[in-house]
Amino acid sequence: MLHENTVEKYCAALGTTLGAIVSYEDRVAANYLASRPDVIGQRIGCVGLSGGGCRAAMLQATSERISASVIAGMMSTHEDMLDQHVANHTWMFFPRGLSQFGDWPDLAASAAPKGLLVQYLLDDELFPSMGVTNADAIIKAYYRDAGCANRYVGQFFPGAHRFDLEMQGAAFDWLAAQLGGAEEAHHTETN
Repeated sequence: MLHENTVEKYCAALGTTLGAIVSYEDRVAANYLASRPDVIGQRIGCVGLSGGGCRAAMLQATSERISASVIAGMMSTHEDMLDQHVANHTWMFFPRGLSQFGDWPDLAASAAPKGLLVQYLLDDELFPSMGVTNADAIIKAYYRDAGCANRYVGQFFPGAHRFDLEMQGAAFDWLAAQLGGAEEAHHTETN
């Protein structure tokens, strides 16, 4: 984050954003992963915490390769963040122009019916509790209106910003179920 303001200025001068460049690089990585003979290309998932959650949301929204995503410790509406929660975030969370078309919950839900798990932290110092609950309601509505309410799960955990063992276990179990079941996921890991 030390030089992120400078990088974002260069991106603006070049007609892009830091978020767009990172998202492009993540799509390149997903394409490479799908090309490998030891990977089932139709069963690729992603998971990320905080800035990684931002990347997971962007990747799922922009890549046909991703079947399911977990966003941990990164979700709110921008409106609820404006008073006290902007300064400590990466520029990736505020891509120029996003607010003209929607917000993070809209972006995260845009890939419905792809599977989506968002893990919300109730005492996260980086995201206001009202923004968290509003984001969950928005995403639920998108998935309900798309006829796939069961493909979205919002999990709420007490405590501060983190991705601890309990959250990781819930995330990886959910991904395994979305991408082919726990037995197949275990089988793939051991080969």
